[in-house]
Amino acid sequence: MSVCIVFHSETGNTRTVAERLAPLVGGDLIEVTDLAHYSKISRYISGGRRAMKGESATIEPATIDVTACDTVVIGTPVWAGNPTPAINAAIEAFVGIEGKSTVVFCTSGGMPGKTLETVTAMLAGRGADVRGAVPFTARDVQKGKGVEALADLILRAKRGFDASAEPSR
Repeated sequence: MSVCIVFHSETGNTRTVAERLAPLVGGDLIEVTDLAHYSKISRYISGGRRAMKGESATIEPATIDVTACDTVVIGTPVWAGNPTPAINAAIEAFVGIEGKSTVVFCTSGGMPGKTLETVTAMLAGRGADVRGAVPFTARDVQKGKGVEALADLILRAKRGFDASAEPSR
């Protein structure tokens, strides 16, 4: 059973979570690069506006084949309360995502906005089976908080556990 961790990172927070997560779940990392190569200013002005509109970027890799993966994890920064244009494009670029267990995470300065809901809906629209979604703040990333809980969620999704279901009492 393999795990693919697909992520986009501009400031390093999302990359840090993905890199800490990979050894805990036995995951392979697939970093998505936005070919716009934003500067710090253009990331907030142009990138933020594109994220609010739900636009997609030109990315590398242009196609992301997850056919051989049992579980797919998607990580995105939050731009203007939304997933980045690179992650929007990554979801469009997936080959073999249909029916796959997926888990989503995002990193933000403090407010994830509608990022997790948007990514979850996009994946469900592609036929993925979304098992959970976890937000991280920049402070969480700096302190290393929450990665083990995310890893546990992924391992349960990998085994077919419905992470959205309430545990029986």
